[in-house]
Amino acid sequence: MFEMLDPVPADIVAAISDGLSAFNESSNIRREAFAIIWREDGRLLGGITASVSVSILFIGNLWVEKSRRLTGIGTKLMAAAEEEGRRRAAGTACVDTLSTQAPAFYPKLGYVEFGRIGGRAEGRPVDRIWFRKELSAAA
Repeated sequence: MFEMLDPVPADIVAAISDGLSAFNESSNIRREAFAIIWREDGRLLGGITASVSVSILFIGNLWVEKSRRLTGIGTKLMAAAEEEGRRRAAGTACVDTLSTQAPAFYPKLGYVEFGRIGGRAEGRPVDRIWFRKELSAAA
């Protein structure tokens, strides 16, 4: 029997994620998740979540507090995630964003667009854009 859950309870999200992780590990496909955060004076001002699987660094979420955007924190977080990806044997990095978020940010870091899907939000066009970057042995 199907059930629709909205909002999705945290325990359901965890159960689905854990189930997929267990399946992938049984197939020798590991996903190594990590986060890197930026704090000043004990205050969280930004962070990035990522994972490495099949030698690909997947950037999940990148966030910088609004008052600290355009100060270089996002660039530093991306560089730190890429370095951790290299340490975990990733040869490629992948990230997606929306056309309403930061599509110009990633090309400045050497990422190239490899996919785009158009959608709509509140009556206006919004694209989801995927970027990739080959990670060299040293940054």
